[in-house]
Amino acid sequence: MKILTVRKYIRQLEERGLIVTEPTEVITKAGEKRNGNLLFTLRPIQEVIDQHYARQLEELELATERQRAATLLRQQESPA
Repeated sequence: MKILTVRKYIRQLEERGLIVTEPTEVITKAGEKRNGNLLFTLRPIQEVIDQHYARQLEELELATERQRAATLLRQQESPA
């Protein structure tokens, strides 16, 4: 159960853009390729903040456009 919990939190950090993970490969002494560990890279905090603000701005613009479209539909349905 612990692995699922850790994986859940890692996935949340990835979705929020705070970290990037990459699988690694290990070559054993016998020459076999095996899966290694995940390589974690922390993203620069300013990039994360900028991305967050850009996402918020996109959501605000989308909400504004939806409201504008709803207003136009109401005006078309009940002409004064």
